[in-house]
Amino acid sequence: MGQGQTRRIGMVLLVGLVSLAMLIALLWLLESNLPNVEKYKDIADLVQTAITILALIGGAAFAAYKLELFRDFEPHLNVSHAINHRRVGDNYVHIDVTVTLHNSSKVKVDLRSGFVVLQRIAPEEDETIQDIYTSAYGGQFIDDFSWHVLYEEIWDWQVNEFSIEPGESRNQVLEFIISKEVETVRVYTFYPHPNLVNEEIGWDMTTVYDTIG
Repeated sequence: MGQGQTRRIGMVLLVGLVSLAMLIALLWLLESNLPNVEKYKDIADLVQTAITILALIGGAAFAAYKLELFRDFEPHLNVSHAINHRRVGDNYVHIDVTVTLHNSSKVKVDLRSGFVVLQRIAPEEDETIQDIYTSAYGGQFIDDFSWHVLYEEIWDWQVNEFSIEPGESRNQVLEFIISKEVETVRVYTFYPHPNLVNEEIGWDMTTVYDTIG
């Protein structure tokens, strides 16, 4: 049991104990001030009301705890890149990219799709860079696909075809051949969240890599 989960259980117990103490104190106070004739009837009504309030408070605390607990069982991936290159022949460069996906959650992640894009950043014509720059708000490169695309690969998997157990890692190794004139590339990978309809939500990684040297 993690520290976060232990703290949440402690909070639930603390709320229950505080509520119970308040109930006892309230009953004692009212009992000492009510007339004897109506004391027991009024106390019975008070007990029923107080127990209802205590149940509501306890239920709310337990619901909050469960919501936090459920959050621990949301799938989550850490994506990283390892890139190398070498000259092949007189005019080309071979690039290998290892994409590592590590499941840092407590549930299995069953990916259904993903893609990788290899783009050229340099060299690039000044006119093209100026177009990218002026079209972006505040001079920032908002459109990740404005750079010239060298390669794009898309994956689609069946159920349980590409799944990662909790604590495990899986690698995808990719190879590209580019011209030796390309000095800097951008590698972008993205894996949509398998449980959401919105395919723009998921896990990604961007790495800019120099092929000079």
